[in-house]
Amino acid sequence: MKKKLILDDTGVDDAQAIMVALVAPDAEILGITCCHGNTLLENVLKNTLRVLKVCNRLGIPVYRGHFHGKDGLGDVPDPDAPGLELLLKKRAAEAIIKIVSLVATAPLTNLAVAVQLNPTFPKKLKALYNMGENTESRGNTTACGEFNFVADPEAVYIVLDHYSCPTYIATWEFSCRSSLPWSFCDTWLCT
Repeated sequence: MKKKLILDDTGVDDAQAIMVALVAPDAEILGITCCHGNTLLENVLKNTLRVLKVCNRLGIPVYRGHFHGKDGLGDVPDPDAPGLELLLKKRAAEAIIKIVSLVATAPLTNLAVAVQLNPTFPKKLKALYNMGENTESRGNTTACGEFNFVADPEAVYIVLDHYSCPTYIATWEFSCRSSLPWSFCDTWLCT
């Protein structure tokens, strides 16, 4: 049985993660939610669609997610932005509860808003995989802060406090040490 994944993405490294997931023989991407992060949300949507187009996978649904406000501190989240909840509602008929894993490679805004809109959301997930934070006090955004956690620290708190599913964090250092060779990309990605 293939692993059913929802991807929450934003930037260049996330585009690479999408491509790797697309060619993984044991993974099925149910949808991709987009988050404001490395660029504006509109650009993230366009970029995600560009990646899917290049990989001939435009059949995968892409959803506009939430953002943490123009001031970076929250303004008021848009409760009508579809994001994760809409994706799960569309797939509810397939009884996907507890068999779907969420892979978050962006700031955790979408995940925090999802649990605020529906407190039972985390219980529907098999697992949460997150790319963020660090273990050696080295940052890629500040002297000791990793981008995804620095971009929306309130969302990080909400997610780590409310998500009860098994949660795995791939830190900045892990990501730096675990790169794929270009030969992998040339051989497998989008061929």
